[in-house]
Parts: sequence; structure tokens; C-alpha cells
Amino acid sequence: MLDNQKINAANIPQVGGSPMDEENISTEPSQQFLVFKIDNEEYALDVLSIEGIVGVTNITPVPGSPAYMIGLINLRGNILHIVDIRIRFGLERQEGHSIDDDVIIIISTSNRRFGILADMVSDVITVFESQMTETPIDNMRGLQISNVIRLENKIVMVLPIEDIVKA
Repeated sequence: MLDNQKINAANIPQVGGSPMDEENISTEPSQQFLVFKIDNEEYALDVLSIEGIVGVTNITPVPGSPAYMIGLINLRGNILHIVDIRIRFGLERQEGHSIDDDVIIIISTSNRRFGILADMVSDVITVFESQMTETPIDNMRGLQISNVIRLENKIVMVLPIEDIVKA
């Protein structure tokens, strides 16, 4: 038999954790990034542009292409240019680390698909607007880095996807 008491939501037990309050809900805009490593440095790409990650397969060189465009691969019937981001940055490959140890991050934009070589993919992170800082850096051989992500103990540069394959 029910008595005519008002039900107070604070008296209803919560299942699966603590009751939700306004402090647990963030309304700050956020964005997800794929974080990858070149040597010991981490870089980020907008996850919405990432189509997949594959192991290195037969890369066919293209004569006359820029040095950082190391060749083409056939990925499920699609021919993709592969960019060695290390060469794009002007970095030397570390001794004992070969291209066969790398992964290829497949990127898809509105007007092109291509892959970039990376040592490894380390994480997918959610970044809040307050963690992003506009910091123009253009000493990376034509890549205009415009944003950095400030995490607790490190800074991660966001690569401009459209500029990666520009000469």
C-alpha cells in the first residue's frame, strides 16, 4: 500500500557509482586526437581524419617525387601515397629502427587519401578546449604547427593534416 509521500530523488539509491552532480558533467567543447610517436616525441592528428592503421607492406618508390613521399602502397585495391613524416621533419632514422618496424596511419581528407609512417601509435585522447593553445611554429620544413595540446606532464604538437603532403 502506498502512502501519499512525495518522492525525493536524493533518497533514491544510485546504481553503478556516485550520484551525478553538475561537477561531474563537463560542457566544455572537446576533440579527439590520435597520438603517435616519432623517435621519443609525440604528435597528434585529428581522429576524424584517421581511416585506419596498418602495418608496413610493400612500398613502391615513385621516381621524381619529393624525398618525403617514399612511395605507393596498394591498400585493398586503393593506391595511396606514403609520407615518411621523419623525412618531412628533417630527422634521421635511428640506428636499429627500420621502416619495417613502423606503422602506416591512413588519413582521409575531403580531397585526398594518403598514409604516413610513424614509429607507433600510442593513444587516442580527448582534449578539452582549455588544453589547446595556439602556438604558431613554422620551423618544421613547411609544416605550420598552429596548435599544441597541454597535458599534465607533456606537450603534444598537432600536425596540420592538409599541409603534410604539400611540397
